[in-house]
Amino acid sequence: MASIGHVAVGMAAARSAGDGRVPSISSMAIWSAISLFPDIDVIGFAMGVRYADPWGHRGATHSVAIAVVVGLAMGAVAARFKRPGLRYALVAGAVLVSHPLLDAMTDGGLGCALLWPVSLTRYFAPWRPIPVAPIGFDFLSIDGALIALVELGLFLPVIVFALWPGRVGGKVILSAIASWAGVVAVISHREPILDVIRGVFLREDTSYVAGFSETAFRTIRPGVTEKEVHDLLGSPYQEWWFYTKPDDRPPDERPAAQNGCLIIRLQDDRVMSAYEHGRCVARGVTAGLTGADLRERLGPPLESCWQYSWSPAGAVHRSRQVCFTNGTVHLVVRKWAGG
Repeated sequence: MASIGHVAVGMAAARSAGDGRVPSISSMAIWSAISLFPDIDVIGFAMGVRYADPWGHRGATHSVAIAVVVGLAMGAVAARFKRPGLRYALVAGAVLVSHPLLDAMTDGGLGCALLWPVSLTRYFAPWRPIPVAPIGFDFLSIDGALIALVELGLFLPVIVFALWPGRVGGKVILSAIASWAGVVAVISHREPILDVIRGVFLREDTSYVAGFSETAFRTIRPGVTEKEVHDLLGSPYQEWWFYTKPDDRPPDERPAAQNGCLIIRLQDDRVMSAYEHGRCVARGVTAGLTGADLRERLGPPLESCWQYSWSPAGAVHRSRQVCFTNGTVHLVVRKWAGG
């Protein structure tokens, strides 16, 4: 998460633990810090603790057990300072439990070790509408800003509750729920929407082959045959045929099998260019050769990739490719490229 949701929960807790009025900035800051407490486990990264370790990120500190212990401790401290200890313990416990439950609703990273120390299993929720945020400085990007906006939309009703002046009545709650339902409806289709926004900011220039369908493209999974992909998407813009994995060593130091024609680009079933052109020519592979003739000379490729989108101007575009081994899909590429 971008932590906006955790802070929003802390702000709402400050109001719930207080007298019902708009809480002070210091009170909201303290409760937001309590809400963020489970993420103290990120300190472990600098000490060599791995993400998936018991005390790694979303591990032990994201468990119900830790939430109960820390919540009770908060209640004891509150009672010592003449505050309602039981209320503070209950609110603090709920806030701390909310953190791993919300993290379990994100669409990336690892799940949360909710049942530590009884079980080290990492759990995700069946419904995961919250986009996982980029880590570190990667958050300071267009993607990071868009994800922050999505999270702000999801938790806006909680923030409204925390900051609403005066008494929070039924009308306010119903309005907040209705607004939240609308936001969730939009966010449930967030990927296409975010792609449009990214495209505007990045000034994308994407062209697709005739008959290409994004909906059909999303149905392609590993194991689908070349024929099935062709039936769904039509002929690709261009193809890349790979006869061996590229080797960074000098040609005279490579195994004999890698001293041949490695990578060939085809368009409209005709050879357009080849990596290590001279070696390909020596094998009879020249521009204009058909795909059938290429197979006759070199045999079937070890891997091939079909490209269905490109940028005529060489700018940022939505890359859509499907890669095959032994005639079936092993990789579906859906990303931004170029620029």
